[in-house]
Amino acid sequence: MYLLNGTKKALVFVANGSEDTEVVATVDVLRRGGIDVKLCSVEKNVKNPIICANNIQLVPDLHIDDVQGQQFDAVIIPGGSKGTEQIASCKKAGALLVDHYKTNKLVAAICAGPIALSTHLYDADENARKHDITCYPETANTLKNKFKSVTFDRPVVYSEINNHHLITSQGPATAIEFALKILCHLTDEIKAEEIRKKLLA
Repeated sequence: MYLLNGTKKALVFVANGSEDTEVVATVDVLRRGGIDVKLCSVEKNVKNPIICANNIQLVPDLHIDDVQGQQFDAVIIPGGSKGTEQIASCKKAGALLVDHYKTNKLVAAICAGPIALSTHLYDADENARKHDITCYPETANTLKNKFKSVTFDRPVVYSEINNHHLITSQGPATAIEFALKILCHLTDEIKAEEIRKKLLA
């Protein structure tokens, strides 16, 4: 087991076609904030690096088969249309996501990522349908009947329904704000503000 006692833990799903900036910025900000964050591939080939939407190659820390039954403080879905499709179609990722949502752990998704959220959560827990979310604008029509509302008045939306926690965001340019919101939830405002200042964000 790689997990460290006393350290907050986050899992970021990745697949071929995941959005480069959203993956890297999220992992970077969370690690700067002291979170034990791991990249988890949902691809069938466990040995190949992930090739992101703009051809950045990433070597995942874990494969989806490695994390079954494990618990994290946050589970995160980046965007990228092709990557999102892979995560949405991965039953093991869905089972992990549903388990964490139902046990009141933080679930977060950015850009097209909420499509994977709706795929796995819509029928699994009626609370999921009551959240206000945001997303990449081109995906709004797909999601408008899956959640309470889809809004674009804020770059990051935090929603809590019956102690179920969801953070969503819009795209690459909002990835740092997205990650800082996750960090704030997992730690506190002081730590998030400390990292924000270091990033000049």
